[in-house]
Amino acid sequence: MKFFIRSFLLIQFLFSFSMAKGQSSLIDSLFHTDSIRHLVSVLASDSLKGRLTGTKDNLKAAVFIADEFRKAGLSSVAGNNGFFQEVKPSWFNVIGAIKGKSKPEQLIIFSAHYDHVGSINTNPHPEFGGHAEAERGDTIYNGANDDASGVSAVISLGKYFKALNNNERTLLFVAFTGEELGLLGSQYFVDDCEPDSIIAVINIEMIGRGRFSNPRPFVTGYEKSNLFDILNRNYRLLSGKNSEREFFKIDNNVNEFLFNRSDNFSFAVKGVPAHTIMVTSSNDEYYHNLNDETKTLDFNLMKKVIRAIAIGTTGLITGKDTPSRIKRVD
Repeated sequence: MKFFIRSFLLIQFLFSFSMAKGQSSLIDSLFHTDSIRHLVSVLASDSLKGRLTGTKDNLKAAVFIADEFRKAGLSSVAGNNGFFQEVKPSWFNVIGAIKGKSKPEQLIIFSAHYDHVGSINTNPHPEFGGHAEAERGDTIYNGANDDASGVSAVISLGKYFKALNNNERTLLFVAFTGEELGLLGSQYFVDDCEPDSIIAVINIEMIGRGRFSNPRPFVTGYEKSNLFDILNRNYRLLSGKNSEREFFKIDNNVNEFLFNRSDNFSFAVKGVPAHTIMVTSSNDEYYHNLNDETKTLDFNLMKKVIRAIAIGTTGLITGKDTPSRIKRVD
C-alpha cells in the first residue's frame, strides 16, 4: 500500500510538472512585454481622447479590442452583433468566447473595462483623482493603468487559452463599457444572462503600477468566496516548489471599498464568485490623473501578473475547481 501511495504521488507530481512545463512554455511564447505595451499604447493613446463612454473615440477602442479578439481566434456570442453587445446606442460591451469541451453551459469570465473619463472638459468625476502634476498643456485622461492595463490582460489571456485548448468550461473574455459611469456595462451584461451559469468572474483592474519594490496582485473581497485560495493553490502547484505560498495577496485597502467599485460587483450581488485582481489602489497618485499614461507602467510587472492569472485559474478552466458562491443580494 505504501508503494502504491508513493507511486500515485509521484505520478501526480510528474503530471503537474509536465503540465506546468507545457504551460510555462506557451506563456513565455505568448506573453511578451512588447505585445502588452502595444495593446496599452493603442488604447491609451491621445488619439482616443480618454475613451469616454458613448463617444466615437470609445467606439474606436471597442473596434480595436474586437479585432484583437478576432485575430486571437475567439468566437462571437449568439445574439450579439459579432463581438459587440449593444448596451444602448453607441455603447457596446465587447465579448469573445471559447466554447467549453465537456461543460459548455458553465462559464468562466475574464473581464476589464475599456472606458475612461475622457478629457478635462468631459471628466464626470473631476473631484476624484491623483495628485501627480500634469504636463503643461495635457488635457487627456489616457487611462493607461485604468484600465487599458486590464484590457491588455484580457486580450492576452484570450490568446493564451485559445492556444492552450484545454478548457472544459466555456470562457468569455469581456471588455465592459460604462464602468466609470457606474458599472453600467456589466450591469447590462448580468441582466441579460443567467447568473447561476457563471462559475467565476476574474475581473482585472489597474495592474500596471506597484507601490513597493516587489508588488503583488491583491484580490478584492477575498473573504467572500474561496476563489482567492483556488488562485494561490493552482499557482503554487504549477509554478514549482520555490513559488510563493500566496502570490495573490489579500486586499488591505479596506477604506477604499474596491470590491464594490469595479465590474465584479455587478456579478457578486447576484451570488457569483466575482472578484477583481489589482496591483494599484485608488490612492495612487496617477489614479484619474492626466499622467496615467503608458510611460508610467511597469510592463515586466504586468507580464508577471498576467502569467500568474493564467496559472492560478487552471483549475477553473479545466473544471476541477468550483469556487463557493457569494451571498446573493436581492
